[in-house]
Amino acid sequence: MAVKYTANLPQFAYTAQQVRDNEASAAQLAGLNLSQLMICAADALFDLFDHELVNAEHILILAGKGNNAGDAYLLAELLHRAGRKVTIVAVFSPSLLADDALRAYQRVYAAGLNVLSELPKQHSFDVIVEGVFGIGFSGELSGSLKNIFAYCNKNTALRLSIDVPSGIEASTGSVADGAFLADITLTFIALKQGMLTGSAKHVCGKLLFAPLGVAEAFSKIVNSAVSYVSHSAFMVMRLRRAHDCYKNQCGHVLLVGGNKGMAGAIRLASEACLRSGAGLVSVLTHTDNVAMVQQGRYELMVHGVETVESSCKYIGALFAKADVLVIGPGLGQDSWAKALFDKSFNFDGIVVCDADALNLLALSSLRYKQAVMTPHMGEARRLLTKSNTVDMSNRFDVAAHLQRDYDTTVVVKGPGSLVCQQTRMNINRSGSSAMASAGMGDVLSGIIASLIAQGMEKFAATSLAVYIHGLAAERAAVEGEKGLLAGDLFNHIRDLLG
Repeated sequence: MAVKYTANLPQFAYTAQQVRDNEASAAQLAGLNLSQLMICAADALFDLFDHELVNAEHILILAGKGNNAGDAYLLAELLHRAGRKVTIVAVFSPSLLADDALRAYQRVYAAGLNVLSELPKQHSFDVIVEGVFGIGFSGELSGSLKNIFAYCNKNTALRLSIDVPSGIEASTGSVADGAFLADITLTFIALKQGMLTGSAKHVCGKLLFAPLGVAEAFSKIVNSAVSYVSHSAFMVMRLRRAHDCYKNQCGHVLLVGGNKGMAGAIRLASEACLRSGAGLVSVLTHTDNVAMVQQGRYELMVHGVETVESSCKYIGALFAKADVLVIGPGLGQDSWAKALFDKSFNFDGIVVCDADALNLLALSSLRYKQAVMTPHMGEARRLLTKSNTVDMSNRFDVAAHLQRDYDTTVVVKGPGSLVCQQTRMNINRSGSSAMASAGMGDVLSGIIASLIAQGMEKFAATSLAVYIHGLAAERAAVEGEKGLLAGDLFNHIRDLLG
């Protein structure tokens, strides 16, 4: 019999409202009703126990007051009938249950299972199943729920959430204080976008998907502009070189940065350009850094500038030769940096704006004609200081506001990085906590610029670059997540891009 869940996640994500508004219609199109959907959800959960949690004997189930609770109660009945020891705690009174959830509770009662109103004392569990809010959560958790979840989060038992861990707002990814920390989340029907980015990724743990027989119908009814592109789809997007191509056909990137005493960032970004396939890579840096940037990487064409005012024609000539400009790595924010930053608006091609250039952009009224911005959340906050309506806990809102205010392609970096261009959004599915290391952002800027210079469209190039960057880090971190250096990614980047 086929397994009713999969680790192979779909390639589109939706808001909680889209799922709520359309799950009944999708079920109807698939020949099911909502009662049958609840049974299918419980069956998928039981299948997870049957295949991966075989040795779990004593199971604690937390049930809320909505359909998520109905899933939990039906699972409890299935586990009980299979001979597992099940303890059920109703964190809300069963008197609040209605419709399918109430009928699920009545089945548990008829099966002879007791439903407790508080956590049992001095019990050990193999698995804790959380079915409290699911897709319906927003706001803050009550003190009593925080206490219950704190007990669970400290417990040695494996923690399993039904659909969405309680404490995650499924559309925005906002995580409430005291949220249930799942080791595994089995989500239903469609991916909810908030689960895939920011701190919510950690809270969800390993994400599994159960279509419940209606996912295909749902995707036909509801269109999403939020993609979650798979590994195989990204591999198809990679550029292929003609046998008779030469370096001038593979793009020329100019990188501007590396203020006095800050050669490392621009060196990392420029080598990332080379390793990603750019045919020619030039670097405009402080005169003091020329030897350091070029040392050991003689393929780079490194140009030194001490005073920008006296080098305007020289800088203009470098601009004229390049297809793509990167500005920001190691740039600084002094007068030298500001002068180069101002000059960057004379560049006619696409500009990749990162690091210190983003901080200067936040203070400037100037705007690029064509650009890719790559802020982390701290830089995004500075860029949006004039937008009072932005909810900084909602990474989707942050990306959309940045895209609109600066009219650029935007990468909001972090777990599940978001790439936004006009109405399109992609949530990145690669990456590792090992990426919390100096220079990683510089490497990403280099990859993005290289792919654009080689002819890829901005959104596709940026999305692919972010994915390759994260996957290279995953592969490099196999030997250990702590101590991973940005330069450790280079061989993996080359291998992945072919």
